[in-house]
Amino acid sequence: MVKATDIIGRRVMAREGGQEIGKIADLFVDPTGKHVLGFLISTGGLGGKKAAPWAALQAIGPDSVVLDSAGSVVKPDKVPEIKEILDKELAVRGLQLNTTQGKTLGKIEDFRFDEQSGAIEGFELSGGVFGHKSILPAPPSIELGKDVAFVAPEVEETIEKL
Repeated sequence: MVKATDIIGRRVMAREGGQEIGKIADLFVDPTGKHVLGFLISTGGLGGKKAAPWAALQAIGPDSVVLDSAGSVVKPDKVPEIKEILDKELAVRGLQLNTTQGKTLGKIEDFRFDEQSGAIEGFELSGGVFGHKSILPAPPSIELGKDVAFVAPEVEETIEKL
């Protein structure tokens, strides 16, 4: 299991040709909050930011992220599921987490995911229930929005102190 913030800033390498492509700028999560869809990559210079789908991933190592080839890194609008995330302005980190009954559970600061499958395993929260850092194991359902994410009220019982 790895945290999103642990890989942001890591170098991105293409295995085919052994080329350094850039650095991880962020991660894209599907609208259901269940899986990592891919990576936002800062390529520097005029190239700006590009995207790589999860399918291009070969490994997440301690120093770099290895993709299959440089050809997997494209403009974000060339990957339909990533374009949808950008069009809806969905980002997980920074969202306020509320129950569907209006109780604030905290702010999503980070998320943990399985580096083999991309499955989200939990969300790190600040403030809210415990007043400081806590972890919400991946809930059965989460609705991601532009400013707020919603979960069922019973999810509050699964939050643990960090």
